[in-house]
Amino acid sequence: WVRTRRPGDRFQPLGMAHRKKLQDFMVDSKIPRDQRDGVPLLVTPRGIAWVVGWRVAEWARAGDEPSDRILVEFSPKG
Repeated sequence: WVRTRRPGDRFQPLGMAHRKKLQDFMVDSKIPRDQRDGVPLLVTPRGIAWVVGWRVAEWARAGDEPSDRILVEFSPKG
């Protein structure tokens, strides 16, 4: 499903060994403060898979086999 951030959200960005607070990721990525509450998140039962427009989760990265991949496109309402 798609939602926006919630207090306490954690995320393991691609290339990182551990999860970090989504708030810290947004600050470190220089996502403007006034945009943070509107950034869409692709979420699965496993957690945040994609901070749309910024970074995919390490665990959700594309696999080596084409059958391990899906294509997700995002178009904002408007």
